[in-house]
Amino acid sequence: MLRFIARKLQSSLSLSKKIREGHFVVIAAEGQEPKRFVIKLDHLKNRDFLKLLKRAEEKFGFSQEGVLELPCLADELQSILRI
Repeated sequence: MLRFIARKLQSSLSLSKKIREGHFVVIAAEGQEPKRFVIKLDHLKNRDFLKLLKRAEEKFGFSQEGVLELPCLADELQSILRI
């Protein structure tokens, strides 16, 4: 799973050149309109966020291209991140 996360972060960072160092981009893909989030790398230590990454792996596998899509609603991700 760590290799998957590392590849997705590298892809996210290369596609999003305006992202500050120490951050990466994800998309909350559920709901009527997907929402983009810029997230600090520190959240990779958040147990609930790691569970969400595991759900993404189970739903999408390792074949995703581009920004990492998470199988959740924007409100759910905001709650996990406490934004």
